[in-house]
Amino acid sequence: MAQTTRTFIAVPMPDAIGERLAKLQHRLAPKLSAIRWNDVKPFHLTLAFLGDVPYVDLSPICEAVARAARTVRRFEVEVAGLGVFPSPAKPRVLWAGLTGPGLEPLAALHKAVVDAVTEAGHRPDDSRFTPHVTLGRIKPGGGKSLGAELPAIVEAHREWTGGTFTVGEAVTYSSTLTPEGPAYAALARGPLASAKNRADK
Repeated sequence: MAQTTRTFIAVPMPDAIGERLAKLQHRLAPKLSAIRWNDVKPFHLTLAFLGDVPYVDLSPICEAVARAARTVRRFEVEVAGLGVFPSPAKPRVLWAGLTGPGLEPLAALHKAVVDAVTEAGHRPDDSRFTPHVTLGRIKPGGGKSLGAELPAIVEAHREWTGGTFTVGEAVTYSSTLTPEGPAYAALARGPLASAKNRADK
């Protein structure tokens, strides 16, 4: 049986944004005891989750992601607001959202990556795309205990912002499950096109 590794492609958050997200987690933790907080670094925005990928296929996937990344110029997005999947009534995941004019090129980057890895033989588990950074997951059976508290907290943080950053790369990661939780390792980095290469109009 071929050796495999859980693989995903993501945009990593800069350290400064990650620190603000961690502070938000710590501030919310006493109010939301039913949530298992994500403390695996880096915080990231997932573009495609591929599941278990044979080692022999990793190099072609990394090359495909790098080619896809070069088709999109660098852009800025803002980390802002909170949300819940799939709904406040049945919460499973608490996340921070992304906003700003960069959402359009972000969607283009997502499509380019999905198309590239699909062509490389590994269609993502779910091609739907709601840009977000996972903060924590509701523990089994914990949704009921949150009651109206979680929707109120989400509403209260409508204006919260973690700051703006430049999306400059798409990174292919491996994820290894350990007793302490998943551990991420960057397999390859795919830089986006530089604005300096843009032809003057």
